[in-house]
Amino acid sequence: MRARYLVLCSSLLLSTGVSARQPGDQLTVIASPEKEMTLEKWQSRTATRLTGSIRRAADQNFDRDATGYTRVEFRLDGEGRPQAVSLAQPSSSPAVDSISLRAVKRMGRLTPLPPQIAASSRFEAWIVVASDALERDAMLRRLRTDHRARTMAQADGDRPVLIASR
Repeated sequence: MRARYLVLCSSLLLSTGVSARQPGDQLTVIASPEKEMTLEKWQSRTATRLTGSIRRAADQNFDRDATGYTRVEFRLDGEGRPQAVSLAQPSSSPAVDSISLRAVKRMGRLTPLPPQIAASSRFEAWIVVASDALERDAMLRRLRTDHRARTMAQADGDRPVLIASR
């Protein structure tokens, strides 16, 4: 059976809308409120970008029957691209792990960031590769349970920014 690559995370890249006025010798930059980068817009943009990157990485993978889920952690470099990409929670499949790492490394710039996320933040992406909707739903339930347990355990610590979850 050929696995369909279903994704828990994804992303979208939109630029922040600004306009500039120059009365006299001053330059005033005014951001349009509907074009400001919000957390929701950033998560959606990032989720869409990661989804495309996962599909491209999966197309390059030779093990089409691989299924599982991973949690990948990373930080951003000075240009807003993922760096220090690592498996925080590997799957039982080397192919799924390889797809996940390749996808995150190649998803491109994640800037501009919304104001509530610092560029020095730690990010995580949860990636699901499943052969059908039932398998995907079972993995999603396990992921949600794991995420709740980790969130409670890190109540006072450094929390990663979760890209997206469904």
